[in-house]
Amino acid sequence: MITLELIDTGVKIAAGVILSALVFWFYLKRHHSLDHKQSEDVRKRRELLERVAANVGRVHHVYQQYLSLVTEFTRYGQHWPKSRREEMNRVGQQLVEVFRDLTEAESTLLLLGEKKLERALRIYGARIVHLRRQVHADKQQFSGEELHTLDEAKQEISQLRERFFDALSTRYMPKKAL
Repeated sequence: MITLELIDTGVKIAAGVILSALVFWFYLKRHHSLDHKQSEDVRKRRELLERVAANVGRVHHVYQQYLSLVTEFTRYGQHWPKSRREEMNRVGQQLVEVFRDLTEAESTLLLLGEKKLERALRIYGARIVHLRRQVHADKQQFSGEELHTLDEAKQEISQLRERFFDALSTRYMPKKAL
């Protein structure tokens, strides 16, 4: 027969099951909201890193245009047509203007706490500025040593860009995915 003790035990077991189910449900709900917040944070971080990459890409594109004109200029020197000199001045001015994108990328990296990446990007930009100061359209010709220095600067800038993007790509992927 059903006794009072049996009913009491059944009620306690049912209350325990209901309480356990509620605690488990709250745990799952909280865990899901934390996962959602973490995935949203990772998504936003990736978007910002993509914007950094796009900004650096724009700077590098203009730098490549300037570099091709510089290479042509070093070959022809004083025999280079005035129209091409004017084009080099124009692209050099574009390079100055597009450095705003580089500054924005540096700021974004600092916002994300990526000080090493920001420093690497600043060095990359400084090397481009240094190269731009070495070559200007008013210069008539280059010595062999200056040409060698320019070649070294071009290689260094290329290496700095490659290292920057290698480091950026490792930061792009979230730690969980690795």
